[in-house]
Amino acid sequence: MIHRFIYQQKPVYTQADTALFSKGDFTCIRLYLTKKGKPVALSEGNSAAHYKWRVQYGFSCVVFKTYEEAVRFCRERFYDLDGNPLNGGRA
Repeated sequence: MIHRFIYQQKPVYTQADTALFSKGDFTCIRLYLTKKGKPVALSEGNSAAHYKWRVQYGFSCVVFKTYEEAVRFCRERFYDLDGNPLNGGRA
């Protein structure tokens, strides 16, 4: 993920922006938001040399072996692109 500075009030992301967050051996398949509105990229690895799934947000990167583990991690922590919590509003 390349960190970009955006000089506007609040950037608006859509699922069509996943290509912006794909890099190297990983292809971004889904975007989420942090509580502060920063982007979170769920990426799939194209190479067998890496873990298959990666969640990248800010300067952090967490890797998972299965898609279910990665999605569970995202549901517990992040928001959809409209700002709604993925876990149904539970803390």
